[in-house]
Amino acid sequence: MPSASLKRQTAQFLVWWRAPATRRDRLLGSVVGMFGCFWIGVLGRVVLGPLPVPLQALAWWAIGSVATGVALGILFPKATACICFPFAIFGGGN
Repeated sequence: MPSASLKRQTAQFLVWWRAPATRRDRLLGSVVGMFGCFWIGVLGRVVLGPLPVPLQALAWWAIGSVATGVALGILFPKATACICFPFAIFGGGN
């Protein structure tokens, strides 16, 4: 029976993916993009940039990456939600 459940979920995803973006999709994409791009931007700056990193530089990177995530979430809501979701839940577990 797991294969039937997987087929049903795949069919539901394809229906959602092919449908036009709604206001709810854009809101979800912007929220997920905001949190996901925050972590991508801040951790990317820490890992790829010169160390030590001033706190002010991290704050500017955070602001810029959040703004980018929101813009991408509004313009491309479904792709942003799918790509940034793993980063958006980073640190949300126990």
